[in-house]
Amino acid sequence: MKYRSVIFDFDGTLANTEALALNIYNELADRYDYEPVRQEELQALKKMTFREMMDSTRIPMAKLPKIMKTAQRLMRGEMSKVSPFDPALKEHLVELKSRVEYLGIITSNNRKNVTAFLDHQGIDLFDFIVSSPLMSKQVKLQAVSRKYGLEKDDILYVGDESRDIVACKAAGVDCAAVAWGYNHPDTLLKEEPEYLVEDWTGLLEIVGK
Repeated sequence: MKYRSVIFDFDGTLANTEALALNIYNELADRYDYEPVRQEELQALKKMTFREMMDSTRIPMAKLPKIMKTAQRLMRGEMSKVSPFDPALKEHLVELKSRVEYLGIITSNNRKNVTAFLDHQGIDLFDFIVSSPLMSKQVKLQAVSRKYGLEKDDILYVGDESRDIVACKAAGVDCAAVAWGYNHPDTLLKEEPEYLVEDWTGLLEIVGK
């Protein structure tokens, strides 16, 4: 067993929340005084790091926690409309669960939103779901490691943003960056993840039997 635990990000990795998040983001732009994003601008933003995106949209950092909390509350009633990136998500997770001891999620999203999505998809496979403040995934990864008696080498984190890779490096765990999520693959590669995966087949090959 190469890894004892695989931990996922949620938005952009398991769930395709992009359209919903963009609508809510623009809905809140006037209230919190930042620049809305047009659909045609989205691809350029995908090539930016988190800090570059913040500068481009002029989101006030001091307001970011409040913006996220409001956005997640608005998102909650819409989770039944959110699709997984892969229609066979449940089957892939069942296979992955058979290969590792612990399957988990560490996400910046609200735990209730994640649970609503999983319930709608009929997925009950995760040993833990942890909601993490935006820039604290490193801390949450370390806490999970201690709680479940895992060494750093036991953990593979799967995410779709450059900040996921940065957090993994700080926590000392391997990261598999997915090419289908928020950040463009070129942006992900700049942070030098251990793996860049194009599909679930690639991810399952990394985890091994």
